[in-house]
Amino acid sequence: MNRIRGKLCISLAFFLAGSSVVAAGYVADTLGPFTITGISLVFAGFTAFVLSNKKMLASFRTITAQKWKNLVWQSLIGVFLFRVLLTFGLQRTSAAEAGILIGTSPAITAVLTRLLLREPLSGHKIAGIGATLAGMAVLQGFPFTLGAFSMSHLLGNLLVLGSAACESAFVLIARAMAFKEDRQAPPLDPIVHSGYVSLISLLACLPLMLWENQLGSLPALSTGGWLSLAWYGGMVTVIAFACMFYGARTCDGYTLAAFSGLIPVTALLLSAAILGETVTARHCIGCACIVIAILLMNRR
Repeated sequence: MNRIRGKLCISLAFFLAGSSVVAAGYVADTLGPFTITGISLVFAGFTAFVLSNKKMLASFRTITAQKWKNLVWQSLIGVFLFRVLLTFGLQRTSAAEAGILIGTSPAITAVLTRLLLREPLSGHKIAGIGATLAGMAVLQGFPFTLGAFSMSHLLGNLLVLGSAACESAFVLIARAMAFKEDRQAPPLDPIVHSGYVSLISLLACLPLMLWENQLGSLPALSTGGWLSLAWYGGMVTVIAFACMFYGARTCDGYTLAAFSGLIPVTALLLSAAILGETVTARHCIGCACIVIAILLMNRR
């Protein structure tokens, strides 16, 4: 029963992760990247504070210096930089393609692991990297729309790939720092953990959000825009994190990796249903390539 519950939580976590590109894409043409990131993190911090039932305040003095270091790295790379690059990319590419490209994170992680940690690549991982490259090429327009090549479109996709690389770097940093973690200190509650990560990211974003000077546009934001920011902050950041934390306790890494294939599929379906984007054969083929790559990368 616990494994079934864990898989349901993982499914919800990756569904919420896939919806992030749609939530950000909903307001990408209205607000600047730093304003979107900052306001969504305000919602995330508020949600975590309410759900933690004062645990955030109680745990403040118990966090060790090493944990603070981990939280800062996770915040700057896994949340702040990830969201900024994703939002910049969504100004130049579609939410459907962005969601599919986020699914390239396992392949990027494998390449960085080989380059930085010198770990060997198996045949399955090499095949997965190849399938990822094929999916990226299809999304960019090869070989169907070669004449419609656009540098702006390419730049948008590269920025989204940068956000996927941030996610991969976050994984590698977490692995490297796990050995330095203070084993005597109790682990943070997942809601508390996500709350601190959100607040640290908000502090990093605040000067850039003020420099962007778009806070005056917030009163004119539509109800859908506010709901997308609240969803992006509260649900995608806090609830998805808690679901992933619970699921990781009951399922192995291969199960987690296999379920991550829900991210590009969810993003593709929601971008068509909510944003009204047109899903073409190119999108479906690219999405299939990325899902196949995820399965290959994590085959036993």
